Amino acid sequence: MDYGEEKFKAHIKAVVEAAQTDETLEERPLTMDELKELALSMGLTTEEWDKLQQSAHVHLKAADDHLKARNFTEAIEEAKKATAINPYIENGNAVLAKAYMMLWLQSHSNEDRDKAEFHARKELKVDPRDQIAVNVLSTIDKKRRILESDNSSRKKILIVVAAAILILVVILSISFQSDDSSGSTQTSSETENDQVLDQLIESEEEVFSKWDYVQTAIDRRNNLIPDLIATINTSTEESRALNQTIQDLQDKIKSSEGEERFQLENDLNATIQEAKHLAKESGESENINNLMMQIESSENRIAYEKKNYNEAVKAYNILVKKNADKYPQYEVKPYFSDL
Repeated sequence: MDYGEEKFKAHIKAVVEAAQTDETLEERPLTMDELKELALSMGLTTEEWDKLQQSAHVHLKAADDHLKARNFTEAIEEAKKATAINPYIENGNAVLAKAYMMLWLQSHSNEDRDKAEFHARKELKVDPRDQIAVNVLSTIDKKRRILESDNSSRKKILIVVAAAILILVVILSISFQSDDSSGSTQTSSETENDQVLDQLIESEEEVFSKWDYVQTAIDRRNNLIPDLIATINTSTEESRALNQTIQDLQDKIKSSEGEERFQLENDLNATIQEAKHLAKESGESENINNLMMQIESSENRIAYEKKNYNEAVKAYNILVKKNADKYPQYEVKPYFSDL
């Protein structure tokens, strides 16, 4: 049996719909093993399954690239292809959610906003801690509350304005001029406020995006830490203490945020430098030299991404400070200070 990609999408859709009638699965998403088992039972071969799963990841990578390039429509199309093949692919619905949210900021379409919320909640069913999905829901909720507050304030303003106009009609008989001027000013004010709010949201999303790059670079460096520790003579008390310190810091970083996290990252960097010094003292073998080159390359990448992050934070913080009175829900974010 030769399954093309389009045929497979229809096949998987049927599989998911069939699974939804299973009462044991109503309260949770299917696991990948369960999805694969159902697919194989319908005639798909293991080789076809593996090939098409690879295709899903290719589509999702393309979607992520389009999202970073701000090609939101293309990002949505590629992410849809990925999730059509694998409805539970990691970050698939998160990418869809963010792409729809960013499109919503351009189109102001409630349909785009609703789709962003739908896919964010769908991602959270699979991964309740997915940060992209959490940020999308938080951003939409924040803008919704701000707009509701603005509308309430505008209603009060309109009541006051209407009363003032009525008085002017009676006293000065210039109602039409006052009404036209007031309406024009109100419309202009609303448009300006919407633009500022969208700028805040997009600027905050840029900060989130740059932070993802920083975290990816840090993770790559941290993946080399076990190899670094392995080069050190772990029989000494100093090396054992250093290894334990690194592990403790990494555990604390996982549950920290903001300035506390940045300080812990700085502490981890300092501890890794100590470990590098001990590793160099162990000798100048080719393996150690190659490892040091990899770590230093990773550290250069971290520094580069931190610089980009700080620049995004600066742009965001300027917007926040300029509009603190109108939008107190947005707060300044901390910088990395070890650059």
